[in-house]
Amino acid sequence: MKTETAETLPPAAGSSGLFRNITKKLLNAGLIIFLFVTIAFFAIASPHFLAFNNFMNILLSVSIIGITAPAMTVVVVAKGLDLSVGSTMALAGSMETLVAVTYGLPWWAGLLSGLLVGLLVGVVNSLLITRVKISPIITTLGTMGIVRGTAFVITNGQSIFIQSPPLEWIGLGRVLGIPVPVIIMIAIFFLFWWVCRFTVFGRYIYSIGGNAVASRLAGIRVNRVVDILYIVTGGLSALSGMVIVGFSATSLPSAGAGYELDIITAVLLGGASLEGGEGSVWRTLLGVVIIGIINNGMALLNVPPYWQILSKGALLLLAVAADKLKK
Repeated sequence: MKTETAETLPPAAGSSGLFRNITKKLLNAGLIIFLFVTIAFFAIASPHFLAFNNFMNILLSVSIIGITAPAMTVVVVAKGLDLSVGSTMALAGSMETLVAVTYGLPWWAGLLSGLLVGLLVGVVNSLLITRVKISPIITTLGTMGIVRGTAFVITNGQSIFIQSPPLEWIGLGRVLGIPVPVIIMIAIFFLFWWVCRFTVFGRYIYSIGGNAVASRLAGIRVNRVVDILYIVTGGLSALSGMVIVGFSATSLPSAGAGYELDIITAVLLGGASLEGGEGSVWRTLLGVVIIGIINNGMALLNVPPYWQILSKGALLLLAVAADKLKK
């Protein structure tokens, strides 16, 4: 009687591999399809949606999370995570206004102090993760509370109003009709794409996410690369916090609450994997834009704000489910 042997296995394995490749391509194309379907739906539902000014409003509204999203992308690619970015925005903005308004120092001193705060948070996160060996989720969950609490302590829980054109220009300024935060966001996305695409450091990031042990054995200084990623993420989170201050002319210790989940949703929606080694900066930009389109479209249709929260939660689950299906 004829029995099954090893020779009968490759066709099945080949069929399975073909199915996985087709599924992955469909899921990758799904993001662009979803983007166009969403645009088409809101364009039909609201006559104001496709207006140029509304398009600028969408980009402006997502620029806060978009400035930090490229850094979060490379952190996730390197098999990390940073939950403290929203709190860092609040602390950096509070420190900026405290120095420039309460203490009366020059506006550039406020900007510098806010940026240094963000970098310091990144240093603390990186040292706890790479040297103390605490997991990224636990580390940044802890620093998220510490940083947010510090913002409340140094401001005594009070908002600080500013009347400084240079500080407001970061959030409200325009160059050739394009909002300054949008220009900053696009420039940062382009820079991260260039680093990931054309530099050795970018290849190190993907290598570490794929296999940190093998990367270390290959001579890559894994801890140093991870340190840089978290420090840069802290710095860009601080920049996002300064944009919030410039946009609202106010710093709040509660600013940026929930933004970490918006950023992570955009990164995962763009195809990055929490298992590391996979992700695209430009696809993260698509994820950021999708979140902005949904929020803006719902606002134009007078949908209650809590539906926006529900939709972002659904997008997060959808992104994670798509990642699992690809694997």
